Amino acid sequence: MLQIDKKITSDDLSILIFKDRAAFCTLDQTLYFDLEKKNINSETLSTWFKYHNIKKKNNKCILFDNAGVIVPQKLFEEKNKNLYLSLSEDDLINKIIEAKIIKSSNQVFVFSKSKQLGLLLKDLEVNIEITHFAAELIPYLTKISTENLKKKVFIHLRKDYFDLFIYQGSQLLLYNSFPHKDEEEFLYYLFFVLEQFYLKQNQFIVIFLGKFLNYQKYYDAFREFHTQTKFTYPENLEIDVNHPAPFFNYFYNYENNFRKI
Repeated sequence: MLQIDKKITSDDLSILIFKDRAAFCTLDQTLYFDLEKKNINSETLSTWFKYHNIKKKNNKCILFDNAGVIVPQKLFEEKNKNLYLSLSEDDLINKIIEAKIIKSSNQVFVFSKSKQLGLLLKDLEVNIEITHFAAELIPYLTKISTENLKKKVFIHLRKDYFDLFIYQGSQLLLYNSFPHKDEEEFLYYLFFVLEQFYLKQNQFIVIFLGKFLNYQKYYDAFREFHTQTKFTYPENLEIDVNHPAPFFNYFYNYENNFRKI
């Protein structure tokens, strides 16, 4: 797992996997590969990879549309991986279950990856570590949540879904993802969860991961109900309006710029 204090280098490649596309992110550029084409196979991707001259040593493939659950490391048993994940994902057929240890919080993140993905990547002639976006975010969020014991709600907005991480100090209390098609649906799910945790208006801090033009209506709608709202870097509204998960365009590049909240 990429450590939180590691600076991305010219030898690093992050492959972000979404339902409809794969984003190949290097230090200099982001290239998109359409996953909805009917003729996609490992040979097609390998040819595209070579055409764009993507040659990297450190390669990380990050999944965004796969379910994941967190298990305390003390309670985790390798033989029960499928059982843990079956609580949040119904169909595990043709999927491989992975487990990533998150040392900073003594937890294990369990997630699935499709067998088809492995076949798609097999001809790239590079070593690729496959992980889950939440397993990458949790060490960072844990690090910036330690300043005080006041509850903090981190919100990661992306295409079709938003992700909630609720912390008290360095203790992760909740991780979950919810669908959204507009700000009203976003507020519905968000306030439902806040009520379950008895979080009353302006008695906790909300931190959005980045600030992006596509989600300005979400920020404005939420601020009508809750004024204690902050943003992590970046805070430039004009960037990445079409990226499926714009925060990850900056997460590895600018970790050293992310300040404590």
